[in-house]
Amino acid sequence: MNPTTPTSATPGAAVATGDGTLDSPSLNRHFECDDVDSHAQSMDGWSLHLDQLSPGPFRGEIHEIRVDGVQLVRERVNRALLKRGEVRERATSFSIPLEVEGAGYCGGAQLRDRVTLVSNSRSQPELRTPEQHDVAILTVPGDKLASFASPDGREDARATYLVTLGGAHYEALKAFLLASFEAADASTAAFAYPHARKALHDTLLLELAHIADPEKAPIRLDETARRRVVDRVRELVTSKPDVPFTVLDVCQAVGTSRRKLQYCFEEILGTHPAYYLRVLRLNAVRRELRRHSEGTATVSDLAFSWGFWHLSRFATHYRQLFGELPSQTLKRPPR
Repeated sequence: MNPTTPTSATPGAAVATGDGTLDSPSLNRHFECDDVDSHAQSMDGWSLHLDQLSPGPFRGEIHEIRVDGVQLVRERVNRALLKRGEVRERATSFSIPLEVEGAGYCGGAQLRDRVTLVSNSRSQPELRTPEQHDVAILTVPGDKLASFASPDGREDARATYLVTLGGAHYEALKAFLLASFEAADASTAAFAYPHARKALHDTLLLELAHIADPEKAPIRLDETARRRVVDRVRELVTSKPDVPFTVLDVCQAVGTSRRKLQYCFEEILGTHPAYYLRVLRLNAVRRELRRHSEGTATVSDLAFSWGFWHLSRFATHYRQLFGELPSQTLKRPPR
């Protein structure tokens, strides 16, 4: 498989409405790749930054359906990722697990089967995805959902929260979503018909309204002292992406002990701070290697610049995480 493979794209034509305006075009497309940055860029309407967290060659697949302002994405990845970023302005997103292996983490809460992540915030909390996951992400403009959902003031309009669906509701929703993806490929001509698009559009909105107005109280992802520590570390690292921070640097910068820092990361992201920092640096080296060729950079120069002074150990860690040696990455065509 090539690093970036748009396997298919079936756009629908804009359709005239009764008042002479045009509906937004529909879309049914597939995309697959073996690179986390390409995967992030394929998420239309999002500005994402992904770092690979669990070891092994990465593979990501996207199936996107867009119909009259509502976006439905099926995302399948085979490795745990650290994910942060933003969704388009004035939109609400719903992340519904279809099949996951292991637990994900968001704001200190575990993401497991039947737990839907809902965000009305443009900026998303840092998320650690499960080891492998198959998830449906529905994104809808806030004004489209407002007339259907009635949260009775229970949720801040800017909040990110979790909704645990009942077993029967979850299984019905999962079956509907999987059937929608299958039907989109089996009947691509349907996107050209306004009534067919409207049927899918309205059914999606009603399902989302049910999630946005749950019977049980949602789980708010309120800030805790430990979450604030992890947030400060992330802000430190992301504000200076070219600085290879060590655990000692981080402890001094955020004013905490090594032991407390470890407790914070275990609770919020399910990992250790030393591994977190090393993974970020390894991902950064990989991005540099992908930008260069053998004639413009060397593995040792890039490794040293990101704080890896023991080259054989660096190569071992790199291969464990990405499934190939850094020299093999450098031989790829530059991006």
